[in-house]
Amino acid sequence: MNRYILPLLSLATLFLFASCSDKFNVAAPYKNITVVNSFLDARDTAHYIRIQKAFLDENKNAINMAKVPDSNFYANLDVSIKRITFDGNLYDVIHLTKVDLNNEGYQKETGVFFTSPNYAYKFKGVLNDNYIYRLIILNTLTGNIDSSETPIINDADTTKFYVDIIRDENKHREGFDFASTLPNQFVSFGGTYIPATDFIFRGTTTPAYIVQAVIRFKWNDSDMVTLKRDIHEQFADYDLGYSLLVSNQFYYKIPDANMYAALIQTMKAAPPHTARLIGRCVVYVYMGSQDFNTYREISLSKGLGLTGNDIQPVYTNIMGANVLGLYTAKGYDSGYVNITKNTIDSLITSPLTLSLHIAGASY
Repeated sequence: MNRYILPLLSLATLFLFASCSDKFNVAAPYKNITVVNSFLDARDTAHYIRIQKAFLDENKNAINMAKVPDSNFYANLDVSIKRITFDGNLYDVIHLTKVDLNNEGYQKETGVFFTSPNYAYKFKGVLNDNYIYRLIILNTLTGNIDSSETPIINDADTTKFYVDIIRDENKHREGFDFASTLPNQFVSFGGTYIPATDFIFRGTTTPAYIVQAVIRFKWNDSDMVTLKRDIHEQFADYDLGYSLLVSNQFYYKIPDANMYAALIQTMKAAPPHTARLIGRCVVYVYMGSQDFNTYREISLSKGLGLTGNDIQPVYTNIMGANVLGLYTAKGYDSGYVNITKNTIDSLITSPLTLSLHIAGASY
């Protein structure tokens, strides 16, 4: 049975509770709800799993409770990961250590909620895509056990996670050419993900299910009066959206006109007396699991805010009593991509982009 949770304010890792019933008491007696959040990434050398309590108490102010660490963390959890082979056999067990993320270089944003301590559970080592990583959370005080499983997306091996515009020498050297805004002119790129041999997980044959791509435009401003160039490179992102992998492949086809429109919208008109030099783009490609895609689809299906038909739901793949969250894997690749000289010349002279004051390229 799939369950759904409700987001609490703007924090991605803290949620109010809900059940399969469509009714709940907003002033119910205080109850511990475990909230889990983790995206394992094979490129990382240290891996973190955030485990907190959601809180609700009819006798206390929730804003005041949000400031108290004891209301948000358990003192007695034993957290481990069992690595399981694709045929279901136990390979080994990894025991996680409780750490303060503030001391690990991940500062929590200030706000209504307390900022210190900022606990998570950590383990180190190379993630192996030949195993399923089964999370086990044991509350040693109550004996309650919560669990979840995820395969690994191997983004550390670029022969398995392959993006042609980044890794193909010819396509990379050629770069993006969107000099013409005539109909049926476009730029494109794609890639593949090759799963581990004999991979199987919940009936699927690959851990990578969905892709999101982003093009980052970069530029420098120069003051044409003082002839001083701003050494701080500016940037703006063009989100190409999500694409499902089909037969372990993905493909993006972007009309030239859309690339022009994205530049105009993201760069915006240049200040007076300013000339701009365009740098190379950065292409980011992110891969997510089927669990993440389910989470995304459920969130979109109900609508957002007051115009939606319900409060935005969030999918959970954590098994256990009174536990919610998302434990899964992700991957990404990124690299610089040139914009062709023809395109730069077109951006300089086109009436569509004159307000951007593009004077050339910085490379």
